[in-house]
Amino acid sequence: MLDRESDTGVFPLHGTDELTQRRRNLIMSERTGLKTVLLTAIGLGLSTGAAIGADTSPQLAQACTEGGYMLVMGGIEDPTTVPDAELAQSYGPAVWRLIENYDAFYVLRGTPEVVYEGEWPAWKAAVISKWPCRETGLESWNSDAYQKDVKPRRKDAGVYDVGMFNPANATPPAAEQDLVPESCTTPFMALILSNVTDAAAYGQYGKALGETGLATRAGLQLLFSGQPMEVLEGTWPEGVNALIMVYPCRAAWEAFYLSEQYVADIKPLRANAGDFTIVGFTPERVE
Repeated sequence: MLDRESDTGVFPLHGTDELTQRRRNLIMSERTGLKTVLLTAIGLGLSTGAAIGADTSPQLAQACTEGGYMLVMGGIEDPTTVPDAELAQSYGPAVWRLIENYDAFYVLRGTPEVVYEGEWPAWKAAVISKWPCRETGLESWNSDAYQKDVKPRRKDAGVYDVGMFNPANATPPAAEQDLVPESCTTPFMALILSNVTDAAAYGQYGKALGETGLATRAGLQLLFSGQPMEVLEGTWPEGVNALIMVYPCRAAWEAFYLSEQYVADIKPLRANAGDFTIVGFTPERVE
């Protein structure tokens, strides 16, 4: 298990307010040098500069009936290969302004704090934004403001997979959330990528897990799951599903995931059911 917070000190600050996020980004820039290119290229830049796309008027927001999520996974493995680092660094602030104009906001931006299962390259980041509905995310992506002004700023600056997802149905709360510590204050996000090869075995795992109530007792909030409704960039591997969950804090999630009952009795049921990657983040904002 790799705990990026304790091993590298990249994310020493916890908090979801804008000031904390700015400090985290600045510390990251100071400590990682050229890695700043990676972060700003996928939307981690500070909200400065001109309001790119300020004249863009979202046409579909009034027709929205449910939210939508955009998931970006990728980054720059070798920042020295970026042809124009200054131009790539301008992408973050530009796309931030455009997203805000569509009444969307960032839920998550960054590399994992913890890799629980599978492999996740150190250079690979995840960005999740929430939109009034999936259609507004698509409208923003296809707009002239993004395609002609913003997106070219990260040309040849990394490889990214981008998809739009519908939100999950609300998770019924457990009668008793006895796995949530009283000290829980900072939400924690678990991102799971699964490629199930034995549906029957995985079905038994899901049934057994549901019967324990471990996830809901830990305060599970499911944001979205499955495969993207639209792949906007890159490729989405066949058979791979994403599952994005939020818990009241890291301690609550680990009270479920690292519990003796889960590790000894439940997790082994999916040992040969497929391939799984599980990573953990501190999100910026959760509603």
